[in-house]
Amino acid sequence: MALSRRELLGYAVAGATGTGITAAQERSEPGVGQRWQLGGVYARPARIGDTAVTFRASAESKYDTDYEVEVALFYRPKAAGGANATTGGKWRNAGSKTGALSESVYLEATVSDLEPGRTYEYRAEAYLTNYDGHSRRVSETFAVTAGRPCSGPSTNCLRVATRSPEVSDDGSEVTLRATAKGLAAYDEVAGHFFYRREGSDEKHWTDYVAVSGESNGGDSGKFSATLSELPAGSYTYYAEARGEGGGMKNMYGEGRERAFRVE
Repeated sequence: MALSRRELLGYAVAGATGTGITAAQERSEPGVGQRWQLGGVYARPARIGDTAVTFRASAESKYDTDYEVEVALFYRPKAAGGANATTGGKWRNAGSKTGALSESVYLEATVSDLEPGRTYEYRAEAYLTNYDGHSRRVSETFAVTAGRPCSGPSTNCLRVATRSPEVSDDGSEVTLRATAKGLAAYDEVAGHFFYRREGSDEKHWTDYVAVSGESNGGDSGKFSATLSELPAGSYTYYAEARGEGGGMKNMYGEGRERAFRVE
């Protein structure tokens, strides 16, 4: 669906909820109009390291439109002074990406050499590249702190570590094990495992099991799954956890691969 310049009246960018890209066409009949909700541009949850932050954004549409959109991510150190601070200095471009709005555009940009413990603001900006007029808008601004994985409302707090498995003496059972941290940021967290036998392209996964916080504060917990009667051979596996609620729906964490052998 292609819209003329006259038909395109607005273009907005949003944060968590997303104000859509809106266009309208007036018909000749009095009092009759038609509006299209073309899509929206969103600031997405950041991933935080000790001295690096991966900022994310996306542009999406449920409709078939031939418009092209450019999405960019900007960041800056947050000014001191808390709620009374008005500016943190000049915005810095972390990266940009252009694509068809109808196919969705996903952008992530990692900024390194940040100061641990320093809070940084970030936001998404977007405009239509094949529209002759003003279409640029700016998203809601989020703030995250380098070195603090759970800082900010838009942060994925889950951290998952795949642990060494336990294999029974006769090799009939293998218990896959993992640890998840950051549980306190979510209403509930569940974990499961993916595993593959060497020489096979087929990947299997276990059922999800609930991950409960340990008694020492409740922010970390262990989970496991036991497999029986696996064919002999070498295997690789890794753990994944999913957090829901707490203002951050369906956040995922993934651990590194581990290996084991069944004789």
